[in-house]
Amino acid sequence: MKNKRVFSSLITFSIFSFFLLCHGNSSAFWVWTPGSKNAVNPKFAVKDTPEDQFEWAMRFFNNHEYKRAAEEFLRLTEHYRDSDIAPEAQYFAGRSYEELGKYYFAYQNYQKTVDNYPYTRRLEEIIEREFNIALIFQNKEEPRLMDLELNVSLDKAIEIYKKIVANSSFGEYADKSLFNMAVCYRRLQKYKESIDVYETLITDYPSSPLLQEAKYELASTTYEAALDPEYDQESTDEALEKFERISRTTPVPAIAKEADKVINELKNRKADSILKIAGFYEKQKKYPSAVIYYKEVIKKYPDTRAAVMAEEKISVLEKKD
Repeated sequence: MKNKRVFSSLITFSIFSFFLLCHGNSSAFWVWTPGSKNAVNPKFAVKDTPEDQFEWAMRFFNNHEYKRAAEEFLRLTEHYRDSDIAPEAQYFAGRSYEELGKYYFAYQNYQKTVDNYPYTRRLEEIIEREFNIALIFQNKEEPRLMDLELNVSLDKAIEIYKKIVANSSFGEYADKSLFNMAVCYRRLQKYKESIDVYETLITDYPSSPLLQEAKYELASTTYEAALDPEYDQESTDEALEKFERISRTTPVPAIAKEADKVINELKNRKADSILKIAGFYEKQKKYPSAVIYYKEVIKKYPDTRAAVMAEEKISVLEKKD
C-alpha cells in the first residue's frame, strides 16, 4: 500500500514537471514541496529575514516596478507583521499604489500603517498624502444624472477626510479636512451633514485661518438648504440670521460685502412670500386682511422690491374700503 502511494506521488510529480517544462520558461521554475503538497516558485517566495524581504521589495520600487513592489512589501507585512521594518513596508506598499495611480488602494495601505503601527515615524507624511488623495477624489469630474452629481468619488473623499481628523484631531490638516468634507456634503446636497461639519469646525477650531470662510459657507449652505423644497421656511430665517451676524462681526470686508448681497436677496424672498399671502386675500376680496399683510411687507422689509408693490396696492385697496 505504501509503495502504491509513493508510486502515485511520483506519477503526479512527473506529470506536473512535464507540464512545467512544456509551458514554463527558464526564469519561472517551480519546486515541489511534498510536506505542503504545493509547488512553490522561489521567485515569489518570501525571503529568510524581513530585512532581506524589504531590500528585495525596494529593488522593484527603485526600478519603478511598482506593482511587483507592492506585492513584495505586502508579503513582508504578511509574514513578518511584528518586525521593526513592517511599518515601513506597509507605508511603501501605499507609495507603490500611489505611483500606480491606484489612489484608493494607496489610501487603504497608508491607513493600515496608521491603524497597525500607530507610532510610525511616517504619521505626518501619511496624513499629508491622505489629504492629497482626498483632494484628487474631491476634484475628480463625476458623471451626472438628472443634474445630480454621482457620489462615488465624493464619498471616498469624505471617508478619507474623516480618517484624517480621527488620525490627528488637531494636526495641520484637521481643519482643512473638515472644511473640505463640508464642501463635499454640500455638493451631494446633504445640507444637514454639511452644516454640522461647518459648525464643528467653527466650534472646535476657533483659531483656524478658515474660520471666517467657514462661517460664511455655513450661512451659504443654510441659505441653499432653504431653496430646497424639502426644507421649511425656518431654514430661510436661520440663513438670514447667520448672514446678518457675519455682516456685523467679520473682519474681512470682502466677506461682509458678499454677506450683505445675500441678506438683501433673503429679505426679498421673505417679503415676496408675505406679498403672496396679501395677494391671496385680495383675490378673495378680503381687502382689510390684504392691507394688513401689505403693510407688514413695508414695515419688515422696507427696502425690498415687494415693499414698492405693497405701497401701490395699499393706495388702491384703501380707496375700495
